[in-house]
Amino acid sequence: MTRTAVVRLLPLLGLAWLVALLTAPPERTLGGVVRWVYAHAALTQAALLLFLVTAVVAGLFLAGYRRLYPWVSVMGGAALVLWLLGFLLSLPPARLTWGVWVDWAEPRTQLTLRVLGVGLVVTALTHWVRSPRLTAVTQLLFSLTVLFLNRQAALVRHPLNPIGQAAGTGIPLSYGLIVLLTVLLVGFGLALWSLRHREARPNGRS
Repeated sequence: MTRTAVVRLLPLLGLAWLVALLTAPPERTLGGVVRWVYAHAALTQAALLLFLVTAVVAGLFLAGYRRLYPWVSVMGGAALVLWLLGFLLSLPPARLTWGVWVDWAEPRTQLTLRVLGVGLVVTALTHWVRSPRLTAVTQLLFSLTVLFLNRQAALVRHPLNPIGQAAGTGIPLSYGLIVLLTVLLVGFGLALWSLRHREARPNGRS
């Protein structure tokens, strides 16, 4: 796929994401506020998926696939940005449903903020040292830690599985579409970066 095609496709995907979000069915308890939750959860799930891919790519680089190095930092950074956006989109529904912008007593919120804090330190450290091996090792350990802690984080106010437990299929299907479009947006965004990176290299090599 050419760079021009990707550039044209990204706005269409963004529009489709917005339409899917705005037309998603309301939830019985939260009403239309649940659409903020859909967006927050979709971005968080995409971030977790990208953390997983980052760990795999970093592991492959350490195993000898040196040409994968540019992807290590880019994917790790993209995962952190998605994590941040997911957190920001969690603020309005938290305010509207719980009465606070940030619930400091919620373990999931504590995890989110710790990941952001440590992620910023990891990003600053790797950019300062500029060691490919250190970057790969750090991104591998950080990504695996995020995935592990996310599985272990307790839930206080967060429902355990609100999408899966919803009555009917409207909410799960709508949320699944939002997640799919989020992943596609991230994927094509990374593809655009890859095409630009390749064009910037001598003879168009990656």
